[in-house]
Amino acid sequence: MLQTHFDRIAVVLSGICAIHCIALPIFAGMIPLLTMAISHGNSLHEFWFHQFILIFILPISIFALYSGYRCHKQTTPLKYGLLGLTVLVFIALFAEVLMEYHVLPQIGETILTIIGGIIHAMGHIANILATRTFHANCSIK
Repeated sequence: MLQTHFDRIAVVLSGICAIHCIALPIFAGMIPLLTMAISHGNSLHEFWFHQFILIFILPISIFALYSGYRCHKQTTPLKYGLLGLTVLVFIALFAEVLMEYHVLPQIGETILTIIGGIIHAMGHIANILATRTFHANCSIK
């Protein structure tokens, strides 16, 4: 089913985001020459990476979650997926401002992004499982 493939892609994109948030600071800390160029706190890097990946995550996730909902009529996958997306979008758009005003520490951005990605992935995994259960009712293939 097309929707299941999009769910899987959305899970992979959430995983890439989590790996990025965890691995880049560690990698940058281990290689001092690259720390200045690609550090996780570089605002240009933050802007481009988070906005770029959201361009892919949003349409794929919305399509997969909505298609799955039309099939199985369960709101739980939809709620988890949209909650995770909301956290990811909120952090991508407002983390820099929140850090500037000391409302959110820099590690808070990473933690909230990982939490949002996990919740988002849980929604898509639940969507896949619910779609398998109600496969006979699905019209999107």
